Amino acid sequence: MVEYMEGTYRSRGGGQGEGAVADVTWSDSSRRRQRADAAYAWERLSVDPRFVKLRRRFALQVAVLVSLFLFSYLTYLLLSAYARDLMSYQVAESVNVALILGIGQFLLTFVLAWAFGRFSTRAIDPLAAEIRDRARDEAAVTGRVSRR
Repeated sequence: MVEYMEGTYRSRGGGQGEGAVADVTWSDSSRRRQRADAAYAWERLSVDPRFVKLRRRFALQVAVLVSLFLFSYLTYLLLSAYARDLMSYQVAESVNVALILGIGQFLLTFVLAWAFGRFSTRAIDPLAAEIRDRARDEAAVTGRVSRR
C-alpha cells in the first residue's frame, strides 16, 4: 500500500508470480524514487496550514463570484418569464428594461472576471508564491531541486 513512498515497486504479474520484485534498471529505480519523493513532498504540502488557507481562499472566492453571477442570471430569467410588464417598460424609444438588463449580464460577467483577477493578485498569488518558494527551498536543502 505504501510501496510507492518507499521506492519499492512490485510487479503486477509476469513470469515470477504475483508480488515478486521486478527486474529494473538503475534508471528505472531512480525515476521511481523521484516519483516517490515527489509524492511525499505533495503529501506534506497538502497538509501545510498555508496551503489549506490558500485552497480555502480560492474556494471562497470562486463560490462568491459564481453565486453572484447565478443569482443575477436567474433573476433576469425569472423577470423575463414572470414580470413581462416590468421588462417591457420603455426607457427610451426602442430600449426597454429587458434590453438594459440583458446587456447588464455581459457587463456583470466582465466585472466579475476583473474582480476575480484583482482579488487573486492581492490575496491568493502572494500566498501561492510564498508556498512555492518554501517548497523550492526545502527541495534544495534535501538535494531534490525541481527542474521547472
